Amino acid sequence: MAAKLGAIGIGLALAGCSSMATTGTGSTGPAKTSGALDNGVYLINCSEVTQPEHRVELDAIDAAMEDRQYYAALARLEGLSFDTQAHWLRWAQLLGQVDQLDYSEEVFRAIVDECNSYQALHGLGVVQVKKDNTLEAIDLLTKAKSQAPANADIRNDLGYALMRAGRYDRAAFELRTAYELSRGRASTRQNLIAAYYLNGGHAAVKQLQQQINLTEEQIAAGKRQASQLAGLSFEQQSDSTVSRILEAQSEQPARGGELSEPVVIQTLERLKESFQQPIPQRIGESTRDE
Repeated sequence: MAAKLGAIGIGLALAGCSSMATTGTGSTGPAKTSGALDNGVYLINCSEVTQPEHRVELDAIDAAMEDRQYYAALARLEGLSFDTQAHWLRWAQLLGQVDQLDYSEEVFRAIVDECNSYQALHGLGVVQVKKDNTLEAIDLLTKAKSQAPANADIRNDLGYALMRAGRYDRAAFELRTAYELSRGRASTRQNLIAAYYLNGGHAAVKQLQQQINLTEEQIAAGKRQASQLAGLSFEQQSDSTVSRILEAQSEQPARGGELSEPVVIQTLERLKESFQQPIPQRIGESTRDE
């Protein structure tokens, strides 16, 4: 993520008031009924029809985003006419990339309310992950998945959110699906290894290695990801030490967006036991409770 703006007030002015127009299609910048970002109603255009000139504009924005030039991309985007949903989606995404999460959330919610597209649900879910609202993120990403079940990015982000919530078995299923849909993309592979490790320990990762031909370096990266998510390193702790750490974590009060304490305790108990149980033949899909 790009570095935070030095002067937040200037950033909000550029992303909000100065670019707001009071007309609809054909206006410059994202149209809204009033100038302030947190007041009024966005005039969202849900059209998914992109004209040749739109494609050229959006390709240039995408190129800047791929180069991590988020501030430049945002400035260029706000000089365009917001004639399609794609313009709005990129604007909301870029607001999040420059650390204006509240404003990104507001725009994504407006797009969801008006268009209810899987792209908007996905974007809003990612914002909630970044804001540590994990349970809401899971709900939004599950809705996005129901509309686009073969979208690798959605399944990857849903799997990551599920890991954040301690639902490692469901996370493993979503991330295995994302890995295959993305044909082995590196970021998805790292999340997948982390989910298998948290769900079944070293035995699960060894089995996964046999199935998809992982290198030791890739496994190490996945285990580091697991350690960060769980708040400890299993490689550097004995079983008894791990048990004590997990028990201490379970006694901590639940924070906003996390699981309630009884569920946390149950999850941690299952995680401790997983290191003593044989790994099943495959990690299957858990019960669909969405």
